Amino acid sequence: MSAVGRTVTEYGGSRWLRGAYDPAISTESAARPDGAALPDGEDAEPDLRLSPTGRTEAFSDGVFAIAITLLVLEVHVPQQTEIPHGLLPALLGNWPSYLSYLATFLTVGVIWLNHHGVFRKIRRIDRTLQWWNLILLLLVSFTPFPNALLAEFLAGEGFLSADGRIAAAVYALVFAAATIPWVGIWHHLGAHPELLEAPFDRRYAKRELKRSLIGVAFYSCGIVVAGSVPLLAVALFLLAAAFYAATSGGYRRPRRRTRSSR
Repeated sequence: MSAVGRTVTEYGGSRWLRGAYDPAISTESAARPDGAALPDGEDAEPDLRLSPTGRTEAFSDGVFAIAITLLVLEVHVPQQTEIPHGLLPALLGNWPSYLSYLATFLTVGVIWLNHHGVFRKIRRIDRTLQWWNLILLLLVSFTPFPNALLAEFLAGEGFLSADGRIAAAVYALVFAAATIPWVGIWHHLGAHPELLEAPFDRRYAKRELKRSLIGVAFYSCGIVVAGSVPLLAVALFLLAAAFYAATSGGYRRPRRRTRSSR
């Protein structure tokens, strides 16, 4: 039995498997550090395996699709008993639902665009990245709640009320929390650049980490602003979505150094 392409490298203080695998060898088995094969039926430790990103991306796309679809449930059709002054005033009076839906849809959509962009740069995923990704999905799947809260408590004169300010602050808090997994992801990739596709490296991961920190600062400011001017906070959320939409592909691909450029 050969182990073509299988190499064992030092990774984060542990022995990690990387590289291509011989099709004849189960992906659940591994070589020992001394190069000897494991006995039949003995598998490598689960924490010492790297995985392709395909299953993680497919699962993540499903969560994003469900979360972004649920947002529209807060856009209601006015009932005839609720429109004493006609349909048009009732539709116009429902503007908080439209605004909340637009802001949340764009934000979740931009998170998905950035998620897609990140995983195009990742060659293999380890357990730490899987956990950071799950935390991100936890917060994405929770976004219909702050969306419904904002739509409900900004209605009428709610954007001037204490409840409206609290609703906007909760909204900002949830999306501020959703920026933290990006910091964890890029920090981990910076510490372990071997997980990245070439030519992306440690320097690139550090630049993306700084871009993630901008989101943390933006939404943290949004929490403060929402406590006094909820509509201004929503405008900040839309501005943040526009920034991350424009930069969803990340920084430019690093150029390889050539002899002429040295």
